[in-house]
Amino acid sequence: MRLTRLFVKKETVPFGEYTYTLYRSSRRTIGIQVRGNGEIVVRAPFFCSREEVHGVVVSKLPWICERRAIIERTAAEADSPEGHYFDGALLPFGSGVIRLRLSEDPAAERYTVTLHDVNGAPELALRGRTLDPQTCKLLVSRWGRRYAAEVYRDLVAQWASRIGVDYAGISVKDTKSRWGSCSAAGNINLHWKLILLPERLRDYVIVHELCHRREMNHSKAFWELVGSFLPDFSERRGELRSVEKEILRW
Repeated sequence: MRLTRLFVKKETVPFGEYTYTLYRSSRRTIGIQVRGNGEIVVRAPFFCSREEVHGVVVSKLPWICERRAIIERTAAEADSPEGHYFDGALLPFGSGVIRLRLSEDPAAERYTVTLHDVNGAPELALRGRTLDPQTCKLLVSRWGRRYAAEVYRDLVAQWASRIGVDYAGISVKDTKSRWGSCSAAGNINLHWKLILLPERLRDYVIVHELCHRREMNHSKAFWELVGSFLPDFSERRGELRSVEKEILRW
């Protein structure tokens, strides 16, 4: 049987306030796609000129704008505090959940956030003058960073001892997309929302960053080091990727 190799050429093309990624191959028609992240992808035959491809993209501009607007609106609604912070809402926490309890008190002089046990189940009680969703999100974030600092102090120390590395310090972050990082100076940076993840995923991030104290890269040697402490690290990494969008929206 004779095999034909498929050649694909990729380039980025300016398009007004946007750009689109153009893939050329042996296909016969021009196709346009707007991906979930808003990226515009155009696939075209080799024989089509740049002007011909661009003309088709321009003709589809209303559809492209509509698709991007839908994607942006859907993402905004998913990230909206109103969908997460209300009395009785369940906040992911480790391998379980915490129930949020809101108590508005117009006379309250300050806001408080308290974690306590109710009939064997954890609850996070928020109390203050006004507890709109945006305020609740801010309060939970502040509490989460304090709580995470205590948890990470012990976990990082334990894992560093097992791996046989040192570190300069631990910083708790609230970044958009990174779970952790390790600086050249040896500072371990961890997202506070790791406390919302199951312990096995939390451990993976911590071990990953501590292993950078030996291998400041993602070489074969680095992954072998991670695997020596977490043989199933690849599975854990896949699990983390499958839940991170949902968790980071909180």
